[in-house]
Amino acid sequence: MQRRQFLGLTLSAAGALVLSGCGFHLRGLEEGGILTLEQLAVAGNEGPFADMLVQRLEDYGVQVRDDAPLRLNLSAENASYRQLSTLDSGTQDGQLVLNVPYSIQRTSDNAYLQDRQSVEVVEDYSLASDNLLSQDDVREDALENARREAVRQMIERLRSLQGS
Repeated sequence: MQRRQFLGLTLSAAGALVLSGCGFHLRGLEEGGILTLEQLAVAGNEGPFADMLVQRLEDYGVQVRDDAPLRLNLSAENASYRQLSTLDSGTQDGQLVLNVPYSIQRTSDNAYLQDRQSVEVVEDYSLASDNLLSQDDVREDALENARREAVRQMIERLRSLQGS
């Protein structure tokens, strides 16, 4: 039994060394992951996505103020659901597509740094036909996961404005 534990420990250590040597890192933990943007105005649609984004920006130390030099204009999020399964019984596979249009402007002259673009996230989910009561919960969980990913993508896009 000790030989198996030793072998497992050795293989785990070797795997960690290989992954660290090839530049592997967990998403969101990279060294340059901090926003240097000091202030940002968020205008437009108020809702769960905007609330989540503002909270994340504040977590990064960005002041969300109306008089900031840059303004993020958010449009309403659009969530559409598609059924991927062709059978009407058993597990039903579905797909949620979340689309959040936005633009970024300088507030001093209203010039667009990024004209109308959008963040799009696709989230797959499965619904069990024997548990009809949980289907709304599964869809809501998929929507929350898609919003979190859309916020992450928006933060990445805002990082590209660091020199502006």
